[in-house]
Amino acid sequence: MKGLVRSRLRSYCDVHCRTYLAVAFCANMRTYLALLKEPGDFLVRATDSRNMPEIVISVLNDKRELVNLTIKVLATVLDTVQYHKLPGHAKLIRGISRPTWLIKHEYVSFDKDKDLLGRGNFCNVYKGIYTRPHDEKIVVAVKICHEGSVSKGFQETKEARDQMLSEAQMMSYYVHNHVIEVGGDLQSHLKKQQQAIEVGERIDYTLEAARGMRYLHKKNCIHRDLAARNCLISAKGLIKIADFGLSKLVNDLEKADKEEDDKDEPSPQIPLRWMAPESLKRPMKFSTKTDVWSFAIMMYEVFNCGVKPWPDDPPKKIATAIRKCNMPSMPEGTPEELKELTAQIWVVDPALRPTMAQLCSSLYAAMKKYRPPPPEKFTLNTINGVQRTQMDAAITVS
Repeated sequence: MKGLVRSRLRSYCDVHCRTYLAVAFCANMRTYLALLKEPGDFLVRATDSRNMPEIVISVLNDKRELVNLTIKVLATVLDTVQYHKLPGHAKLIRGISRPTWLIKHEYVSFDKDKDLLGRGNFCNVYKGIYTRPHDEKIVVAVKICHEGSVSKGFQETKEARDQMLSEAQMMSYYVHNHVIEVGGDLQSHLKKQQQAIEVGERIDYTLEAARGMRYLHKKNCIHRDLAARNCLISAKGLIKIADFGLSKLVNDLEKADKEEDDKDEPSPQIPLRWMAPESLKRPMKFSTKTDVWSFAIMMYEVFNCGVKPWPDDPPKKIATAIRKCNMPSMPEGTPEELKELTAQIWVVDPALRPTMAQLCSSLYAAMKKYRPPPPEKFTLNTINGVQRTQMDAAITVS
């Protein structure tokens, strides 16, 4: 009888111990190690710092020092935990669970041949299905590194993976009507529909994007890559802020700026045409006001049918124009109110630029003058799987 009880207890512990496993190749281990607060707190993680995958236990010892132990391979999780509880090792007392935003692969499915939504410089995005607990299924976007980009070598593979994990972690902080969803990107829609989009509908696009950015700024998030290509369209026809690959929390920017300042040239991932003057100087500066600058470029795209400014100019010429605030005239058909807004934004001194909250108020006022068509008449409804049936009830100046 004792043997049966011991066997069942061991089986239970094997399953229970799996809740300790926060195994992932983590982009920023400081985030997870900060969860270790008391002596005996531990987590289990994967690392490739020695150019090979290893499983490591990170634990706080009695002196509150971090101890990293490469796991000795034993028959079960319980045996492993018991081994590391032996005298001479840091005590393993409280396991830290896997963060909820790190979804296991088996919960997500997609077809690489049929579900491609779009291609970026470094990754492809696919339509997939995420199976939540209790078999609830939802449609999601699945981001995969290009095979070409990961074939260049171990370091490139690691950097691409780490950037995606950082982006996923950043996105996990935010829940908002105008932050991320799937249904195609705004730039493609603008290029396809051209002049068929009424002025009021275009203003609605900018207002929804502004509201999403206002929310992010309230959460101390600086996007750093705001552009029409990074605004997605939901199944309900709402504009969603996406692609957090370059995003930073305000508190992380000081260190990030120093790292950029140590480089001879800006990263090739930096979106030059959308950058503010202060981001093109040393040291590079990013703030909510650089996002505001990029927002004005996005407004230019919206009224220029998705075409970016300076489409054929070389990078050096573009950078010089931005530093001197020699910005392009807004496209024909742009309301005067929005031309005045971009003029307020495109100034050298960031402090003089309006905030996203102020832009929301101005755009809301403009939309009352240039009424959008009824929701069922929005050109967004021409996108397969998208149906705009009502105006966003949350569009207010609050």
